[in-house]
Parts: sequence; C-alpha cells; structure tokens
Amino acid sequence: MKIFEHKIPFTLSLIGLVSIWLLVVFSAISVAYVEHLCRQYYERISISEKTNNQLQADYGRLILELSTWGSLPRVETIAINELNMRTPLGDEIILVNPVSYRGSDGD
Repeated sequence: MKIFEHKIPFTLSLIGLVSIWLLVVFSAISVAYVEHLCRQYYERISISEKTNNQLQADYGRLILELSTWGSLPRVETIAINELNMRTPLGDEIILVNPVSYRGSDGD
C-alpha cells in the first residue's frame, strides 16, 4: 500500500503553452527595457554630477573674486585715489554717545 502515491494530472493545452511563451517573451523584453532605462538614468546622473562639480568650482572662484573685491586694501586704495578720502586727524574725530540717541523713554 503506497500512502503518498498521488498523480497530478498535467495536461498542457495549446492556449496554456502560448500563454506561458508570451509571458516569457514579455518578461525578457521587460528586463531589456528596464536595463535600457537604468543606463539612460545613470547617464543623466553622470552628466548632473559633472555639471554639479563644474558649478561648485565656478562658485568657489566667484567667492574668491568677491572676497578680493571687498578686501580692505582694495577698498582703502579706492577711497584714497578715487574718492579723495583720508584718515581723519585727531581733532577731526568726534565720539558719539549712543545712549543720547535712544530717544526720550523717560530716562
């Protein structure tokens, strides 16, 4: 007496065979298409990273140029040469008491 002997009827019709074949072909095409999309997106990422690196280098150069334009020796040279400014003499310096300009709060 065989306890586990059970036969499963396996009949594959033409419709079933065509359906499985179509699923396999669809799966293969889907894999190829997804691989193509991955390569396209990877190319876009690479281009974006290259652009990002270039923009960061440009930004660094612009910050350096900005600090050069605003440097104290340059501002001092322009003030003396173009605006005819000079350092005030001792008797030309006026000290201002900031408390006197706060307004009348009822001190």
